[in-house]
Amino acid sequence: MKASLDHLPEQKQQELQRAIEIIREDIDLDMLILFGSYARGDWVEDLDPETLQYRYQSDFDLLVVTETSRQAERIEQNNALSRRLAKAIHRTPISLIAEDIQFINRRLRKSQYFYIDILREGILLFDSGRFELAEPVEITPKERKNLAEEDFNYWFNKAVRLFGLYEFCMSQQSYNEAAFQLHQITESLYGTALLVFTRYKPSTHDLESLGQRVGSIEPKFLSIFPKATKEEKDCFKLLRKAYVDARYKPSYSITKEQLEWLAERVTLLKDLTETLCREKIESYR
Repeated sequence: MKASLDHLPEQKQQELQRAIEIIREDIDLDMLILFGSYARGDWVEDLDPETLQYRYQSDFDLLVVTETSRQAERIEQNNALSRRLAKAIHRTPISLIAEDIQFINRRLRKSQYFYIDILREGILLFDSGRFELAEPVEITPKERKNLAEEDFNYWFNKAVRLFGLYEFCMSQQSYNEAAFQLHQITESLYGTALLVFTRYKPSTHDLESLGQRVGSIEPKFLSIFPKATKEEKDCFKLLRKAYVDARYKPSYSITKEQLEWLAERVTLLKDLTETLCREKIESYR
């Protein structure tokens, strides 16, 4: 694992140093690792010159390593820490995940290449020295290709089938049900990319969280749902909330026009997912 941040601009280095200080003040941790686009050096930022809002931008992806699973759970549920980080480092969003050392080492020994890639590409920001990461058990490119093809065929084809349900709901003017189907399509496409690239899909239905994960492995995904205007933010918020609210809350409301805009974005996501995943699968040789 690397240890230098010299490839980052001075401002980004300063933001990370402040994030390290805040995290160490608030929680008990054993390691802090930067991974994803800022570790690799392929982060993206697209600022709208009219609104001065980012259409999309890469997050700082941080992995907190703890001694116990209970510590990791408390960190992921620590909303106060998230708010403090967002207030102090307002230029660059922070996506933080926490796992215990035993969990990570089991995944490394089981050839879980989400964690193998973090070990290979990540930058160690803090280390208590109390634990060591296990030596990863690598799988062959052929094995990795076979697994990626299996995941792609299942999850991508599921997303394609769900488009038919979305179109039926629209034809019946069942807009809330259509929103739920779009959520499920988006979740399946994000899952496709995560599994093909990393063979790891977190057990969450939160499109914000899944989108951050996908954007960390391939920044091209970040442009799918721009958030430079209020209308764009509102549409994505409705899509994100559709998993629960569109099914169970009578107060949930979405218009035909909002659904059509979202469907255009999800179609772009489908096309990008297919292109990038097929390229990734072919690279496993």
